[in-house]
Amino acid sequence: MIKKFNQFISESKDSEYLLYYAFDWDDNILNMPTVIHMEKKEGDSWVPVDVSTAEFAIVRNDKDNYRTAEDAFCEFRDAGPRGEDAFLIDVKNAISQKRFGPAWDDFIECLIHGSVFAIITARGHEAPAMRKGIEWIIDNILSEDQQNQMYNYLLRYAYIFKEDEGHDRMLKGKPSQNRLFKVYLDNCDLVGVSSPSRGGSPANPEKSKEEALMIFNSKINSFAAGVGMKAKIGFSDDDLKNVKHVEDLIHNLNHEQFPHIIEYVVKGTKDPSSITKKVRNVALTETSNQSTGMESSVLKFTQFGNMTGQLYPQGQDQRQDDYANQFKRQTKFLAKTSKDILGKNKKKD
Repeated sequence: MIKKFNQFISESKDSEYLLYYAFDWDDNILNMPTVIHMEKKEGDSWVPVDVSTAEFAIVRNDKDNYRTAEDAFCEFRDAGPRGEDAFLIDVKNAISQKRFGPAWDDFIECLIHGSVFAIITARGHEAPAMRKGIEWIIDNILSEDQQNQMYNYLLRYAYIFKEDEGHDRMLKGKPSQNRLFKVYLDNCDLVGVSSPSRGGSPANPEKSKEEALMIFNSKINSFAAGVGMKAKIGFSDDDLKNVKHVEDLIHNLNHEQFPHIIEYVVKGTKDPSSITKKVRNVALTETSNQSTGMESSVLKFTQFGNMTGQLYPQGQDQRQDDYANQFKRQTKFLAKTSKDILGKNKKKD
């Protein structure tokens, strides 16, 4: 039995793979109004100046004319002047000003489908502070129909993985207060790579994001292995250096590292009008050998192993979808397969 919804997934149309997401936050999901305190060289003096995250992605490489102030990133941490509400405050302000990033729609789609995701940001917030902002989006930005659709997806996964536990059939009250939503968000990774729990330094965000993404990859590989399926992961970031670093990382991954991940998609969102996209398909060699304990997954993509067929059974033999009918349909399928393979090769005595 899979515990605590470790496989919140988004089904593809043909239910052949699991879809997961990893996002940078600033200028990717939202153009946050948070500023970085820096100093700019003017003549022989250094003058205090505040820059946006988009500006910082450029000027941080200009060591001759810019340098970070002593409290440069205090607005990006929970211990700054606004405390643990800093992230939530800036999320509200960004949305009220309609400062949506190029990956906003992807993020909303991810939420609606109940897909497990990772937020991997250079910010210094801890996970609970970022979770406040995401819960606020679910409660206040998703429409009632979208909230109900999301809840239905979560109920579907509860049914598939036999973690029903008596959940209400319909969403009641705020989603963030619902037990099913809480378990879902418990399984998402919210990583501020410069947070105190990770050392507190944003000096090398590319390397720190790589480490967080590799942990997420390992987690997703385990999820997919647990249900005998394959997974795809999408990653998006607006920082060109981060994008190039992740592209190189993905290019050098081999199938043995994460055997249940078959595809990576890396999007560069620096220019919203010209988003770059690189796809890495990992070569797979399918065999009849199954991992220990996963032998039954060989039937996963047959007509009776399909998730849609399990959730929405059709036909007289499928309506109850109980053990007897499953067995009956499997027997028919195997008989038909045997006939197709051997029927043409029968010999007369």
